[in-house]
Amino acid sequence: MRKIGFYIGIIFAVIISIYCYLYYPQQQMPVGQQVYVETPEYEKYRNDCLHPCIRYDENSDTYFMAQTPYYGWNNKLENPIFYTSSNYMHWSDGILLAETPTIGYNSVPCILITNDTILYIWRECSTPLCDSLDCQMATVGGLIEDGCLVDKKVLAVNQWTDFDTEQCPILMNIDNDIVMYAAWYQYAPERINKGIARWKMISKDDMKFELTDTIAFSSTYTADKCAQVRFLNRIWFLPKPQKHDLWHFDLFEYDNKLYMVSVAEKGDNIMLSVSEDYMHFKTYRKPLINNHYSENYIGYRQYYYKPTAFVKNDSLFLFYTANAKQDPNRNQLFVTSESMTQVLKQVD
Repeated sequence: MRKIGFYIGIIFAVIISIYCYLYYPQQQMPVGQQVYVETPEYEKYRNDCLHPCIRYDENSDTYFMAQTPYYGWNNKLENPIFYTSSNYMHWSDGILLAETPTIGYNSVPCILITNDTILYIWRECSTPLCDSLDCQMATVGGLIEDGCLVDKKVLAVNQWTDFDTEQCPILMNIDNDIVMYAAWYQYAPERINKGIARWKMISKDDMKFELTDTIAFSSTYTADKCAQVRFLNRIWFLPKPQKHDLWHFDLFEYDNKLYMVSVAEKGDNIMLSVSEDYMHFKTYRKPLINNHYSENYIGYRQYYYKPTAFVKNDSLFLFYTANAKQDPNRNQLFVTSESMTQVLKQVD
C-alpha cells in the first residue's frame, strides 16, 4: 500500500508540474517600457494611444505610426493620426487626418509602405458615409503626401450585421499584390472570433478590395490565473488555462513566413502565431507578454488592446497598448524587444 501511495504521489506531482509549466503566468519577452506619444489637441485627445500600427522603412531609416486615441473609452475621440519619427520611443509630430463624424466614429488605422508611397487606412463605423453605403462599417483611406491624406476613398464595405470581416484591417504587400487581412468576428448571438478574413486589392486606381477568403483561426489554450496571493513581496498565482480569442492583431514577415501578434479584447496575453502559406495560422502556447507575470515588475495589472510589431536586424520589436497606472482612463503605448531567433527557440 505504501508503494502504491508513493507512486500515486509521484504521478500527482508530475501532473501538477506539467499543468503549472503549461498554464502558470509566464511570458517570452522582457517587460515593456513606456513609449512617449504626444497627440494634437491635448485637451481633447490627452496623449492617448489605443490602436497603433508602427512600420519601419529601412530605406529612409524612419519609423511611421498610425494610431487612434480612445481616452475614457470615448469612441468620439477615435480619430486617425499619422506620425513620422527617427526614434521609435518618441512620437510627437502627429497630424490629425479626420475629425469626429457627426454620427458614428472612426477606428483601427493601418499603414502600408511600398517603395516611396504610404497608404493609410482606417475604419468608419455607423457614420454618414456608412449610411450612404447601406452598411454599418466601411474601410476607407488613401495615400499620404507631405503628411496629408490625398483623395479619401472607400476601400471595402462590410455588409454583415452580426458578423464583421473587416475588423482590425492590416495591409501587406505579398508577391506584388496588396492584401488586407482582418479579424473575422461574430458579434451575435455571442461575441467570438470566427477566423481571418482575407481581401485583395482588385484595382490600384480606385483602391477597391474584394473579399477572397474567410479562414478558420487555429487558437490555443494559454496562461491565466484563477487566484493570487502576495507572499515574500511577490505575487504567486494559482494557474488555469485560457482559450485565446483573436480580437486585434498585426502581421509581419520573417524568414519567408507570415507572423501574427494578437490579443483578446482588453486581454491578458499577447500571442504569437505563424503561417507558412500566408493563410492558416498556428498559435504558440506561451505568450509573448502576460499581464499577471508583468504585474510583479510594474506594480499594477494591465489590460492589453492592440499590438503591432516589426523585425529589424533580426530583433522583434513588439509594441502594445495598455491602461495607464496613474490614470485608468488613459491608454499608453509600450515596447519590448528580443532576438527573433531567441523568441522562436522558446515557443512550443
